[in-house]
Amino acid sequence: MLLNSEYRYIGLDFETTGLDVSKDEPIQIGIIEIDATGKIIGEYQSLIKPDKKTDELKHIVGFITGLSISELETAPNRDTVEQELQRFFGENTIIIWHNIKFDLDFLNKYFPSLEYHSSIDTFPLAQTIVHYAQSYALEVLIENLKSERLFTTIFEENNHGEEKSHDAFFDTKNSTKLFLYFVRYLYNLIESYPNLVHIIQQGTGIWNQILNLKKYKDIPAIEINFPVLERISPNNTSVPKSITGIDTDTLENQKKYFIGNISIRDILASLAQNKNIILAFQNIQKLDIAKSVLNDMGIKNIGFTKEDQTINPENFKKFLNKWQFNDEETFFVIKYLSHLKKGLGVLNLNNQGDYRIYHYIKDTRTKTKYPIILTTHHGLFTSLTENEETYQEYDICFFDTEQWYKSYNFFLSSPIDLYYTLNILESFVYQQKVDNQIKGIVVSEPWGILEEFVNMFQICLWILFSESKKLFIRTENTMVQHDPIRWHSDFHQTNQLWNQLIEKKEWLQKMLSEENYKLVEKHFAHIQKVFNGIVNIFKKMYWGSDFYFTYAESQKYTDRKEFMDIFKNKVIFLSNTGKQFTPLTTSNLVPRTLPAPSPATGSQIILNIPKIESLITHIKTQEENDAEYSCFIFSPKKDESKKIFEDLCQNNIHKQALLLVENITGGIGKNISKAKQSKNKILIWWYNFILYLYANKIPLKEIILFNSRGPSEQNILDDIKRYNISN
Repeated sequence: MLLNSEYRYIGLDFETTGLDVSKDEPIQIGIIEIDATGKIIGEYQSLIKPDKKTDELKHIVGFITGLSISELETAPNRDTVEQELQRFFGENTIIIWHNIKFDLDFLNKYFPSLEYHSSIDTFPLAQTIVHYAQSYALEVLIENLKSERLFTTIFEENNHGEEKSHDAFFDTKNSTKLFLYFVRYLYNLIESYPNLVHIIQQGTGIWNQILNLKKYKDIPAIEINFPVLERISPNNTSVPKSITGIDTDTLENQKKYFIGNISIRDILASLAQNKNIILAFQNIQKLDIAKSVLNDMGIKNIGFTKEDQTINPENFKKFLNKWQFNDEETFFVIKYLSHLKKGLGVLNLNNQGDYRIYHYIKDTRTKTKYPIILTTHHGLFTSLTENEETYQEYDICFFDTEQWYKSYNFFLSSPIDLYYTLNILESFVYQQKVDNQIKGIVVSEPWGILEEFVNMFQICLWILFSESKKLFIRTENTMVQHDPIRWHSDFHQTNQLWNQLIEKKEWLQKMLSEENYKLVEKHFAHIQKVFNGIVNIFKKMYWGSDFYFTYAESQKYTDRKEFMDIFKNKVIFLSNTGKQFTPLTTSNLVPRTLPAPSPATGSQIILNIPKIESLITHIKTQEENDAEYSCFIFSPKKDESKKIFEDLCQNNIHKQALLLVENITGGIGKNISKAKQSKNKILIWWYNFILYLYANKIPLKEIILFNSRGPSEQNILDDIKRYNISN
């Protein structure tokens, strides 16, 4: 028996008219009930007639859910469905779903009489045992797990025909399968690491209640100490000998070199023969392309400017022998053991709780020195200003030189997210609580000194956001420029609270380690600096219709001398377009002229189409002549992207090709995974997404620039030629 039979377990999913529970409605529900063995014992599915007129429903609802207006008009109303659902709910019901908060919001609002005990979100379960996933979207996870026998044996006897995502019943079935897969995987981990039972049994969350751990009652409770992850050491690197390396000693410091039409593969192979070299790219997408190219060459020992996520064995041992664990901590231990079982050397941390725990047990030893470091421009600037000595022995090759000025100015004026500061302060509170628990200290006051300070900071944050929100009442803009926040009447309450925080900040010096207190000082100094000058306030979207705000110094500019002052290294600038600069060549590395795009060779055809009508006609013609037609439509404006998508749906093009659209069909990882699975596809996005496609070697037959002429067009075309490794 997998589960505690005292509870009843139901998977639940809604399809809705939109993502905002305050104005959208459920239009379909699916429920699957399983018993304690994991067998399906009950099913329910129904459409739900919405209150709003069905002709108000957008094309997007029909596209994503596959539901038609005529079906919804004849569906039962919510009251009828609520009565039929009563048999699944009660005080012992546990609800299972992926990203469950969304569905619980709709359940609680539209079906208030339905009672349940608690809920389990399969999203953090997947984050715990599926490592380095491109996306944790349900349909992507299910597709990736189909090759695992442990997963495919679930519900083998229940075949309901063709499965499709965004159908409430089939999505419910898949989320329930994911839950059962996690439970089975967890039992397998216990077989390999029996002491995991004691971690779960000391848990304060739901898992100690629902798992059937009776058969493990005889496992002796001894000091818990799991093996250490084996870190991957940076061995000597080797690259193809067919290409002569570029010796950076022969290149002049701070000089720009023209790399012309040298392929990205050739230039990386040549530079990678140097040791202690940093390759800096404009953005993370280009970095991923470089990583993919180097991996193809067999170069695996690549470092990055962010720290390796490794742990200190002694601190971890203390953590494991606490006397109580919440679900967050239990999942962290399960994640660690899953990495251990799969032979992964570095932890894949992917949520806020992970980092809070990791901050307590992280390895603070000297950073591993890799022969090749990949970084973004922004990551490089951050590393050099925070750790001047770390990379002083490295040469730096600056790719995308044309962007250095923009990149550095953005770095100088990058917004501060005060939630990040709050998370750091909360991690210090967490460390204190863990230390107290290990020492057996019980804190009787509602708040300790540190926790009181963090609570004050959180209140100050809430007041700051409330006063910032008033500046956006009569504008649709997402950014306003404002006089200094400090002492300004628009932020009177914020300043009062901030002054109190500054006075009480000295409390922390006695409570925190020297390293942690320096980190607090650094954050507060940055906040003060931003608040003391002209500030740009950015409105950001929360879940649903809520907002929060980030704050940045008004745009700062620099000259080349100031820019170079942050470097103590030898720096080489590599230019894509500067033909007036010295060409970067060697006897065996000659710039190659790229062949003209041709349908016969499979190379991409690049078109510029200015009108939607012409675009639709072109795509329909291409689809009629090519069953595996694929294209990428550059659309710089989101409203235009949405209009293109709606017109494609009206012309039924979505029935012949997979449509992937920014902000409509999901996030980047989810859409990349879908693009890999289909040869017949149309993607509507802006520039950065095609670089993600290249990094994942997803080929395209056409690239269409839709209404995108302007100063950036040539840069886009240059990047398409340089970074395309898909063909």
